[in-house]
Amino acid sequence: MAEWSNATMTDVGADLQAKVNAGKTKLTFTKIKVGSGVNATNPLALTDVISPKWETTNFVVKQEGKIVSVDTFITNTGIHEAFRMSEIGLFAQDPDKGEILYAYLTDPEPDRMPAEGGSVVVSQELTIGMVFSNTGNVSLTVNMGALVTHEQLEAHNSDEHAHDNLFNAIIEKVNNMITTTDDGDKQSLAPTLALVKTLLSNLNIKNSKDVIKAIDTETLASLGVRYDLSNQNAWYISFGKLFGGLIIQGGKQQAGEQKQSDINNLANTTNRVVFPVAFTTGHLFHSCGIIASDTSIFWGNSGASVITRRISNTDMRYEVHSSYQTMLKADSIVEWCVIGI
Repeated sequence: MAEWSNATMTDVGADLQAKVNAGKTKLTFTKIKVGSGVNATNPLALTDVISPKWETTNFVVKQEGKIVSVDTFITNTGIHEAFRMSEIGLFAQDPDKGEILYAYLTDPEPDRMPAEGGSVVVSQELTIGMVFSNTGNVSLTVNMGALVTHEQLEAHNSDEHAHDNLFNAIIEKVNNMITTTDDGDKQSLAPTLALVKTLLSNLNIKNSKDVIKAIDTETLASLGVRYDLSNQNAWYISFGKLFGGLIIQGGKQQAGEQKQSDINNLANTTNRVVFPVAFTTGHLFHSCGIIASDTSIFWGNSGASVITRRISNTDMRYEVHSSYQTMLKADSIVEWCVIGI
């Protein structure tokens, strides 16, 4: 039975943590290695595990307050010789030294990882926990689950009751959030709480697959999330209620003829862009640019520009100019982007 009782931060790990505590860099983990090495004379001075056997960059980092966990699964895929998992190395990125061995952990009673190609494919869950104190100290713990076969893991994941306790706890926590918020909170969180209420009351959530089904396109559409990126000449993304009704849209079209605009007759003296989606509150920002056609000719300090004459909730009026009337051809392209509510 695994007993990861010896966990320590290396010297180079402590140097990196000092930089993190001073606000000079962020703590970014890069790799986990598992090995079979034992009896390191000075584990604080190590820069790698003693006898590496397996490594991964596929892990999940979770943070809740001052508690950070790094979660992954160790498998015997690619392992050609069985070994005792007696050491673990957690690596991080130092801005001055590159990738370093941040923490080193050992187990005096290691589990045996069988080689690939045997009668079973096994997997073992690994969680490295860290608690960061107000003084900058870090406490390390390791939690390693039992070895399970691939078939056992698949059977567990396909069992609709396998995660009942987890999902019941999540549902209870969300229900508490809804019932304990005051009126002000309910006002500001109304769209989110409406979505949560739908998930809890209208759907039979038993496992993670049911959650994925719940957050489908209809649910997003009810919150105003929609988009159409199929037409590069006129596309839009509407982020919906949760983002204040923000809409980003853009496109491109032929620039059109160069004309001297008349503020009293913009309909006949300017070119027009019609937005794919009409704003209801107004626009926040817009930008236009010109892609000159192959037949356009420029030289020296000559140039071309696009000038917006008017912008509304539904369209934009613009005019194009070049240093000389014949430079910019009408088949040149105007690209535009506008952001609004």
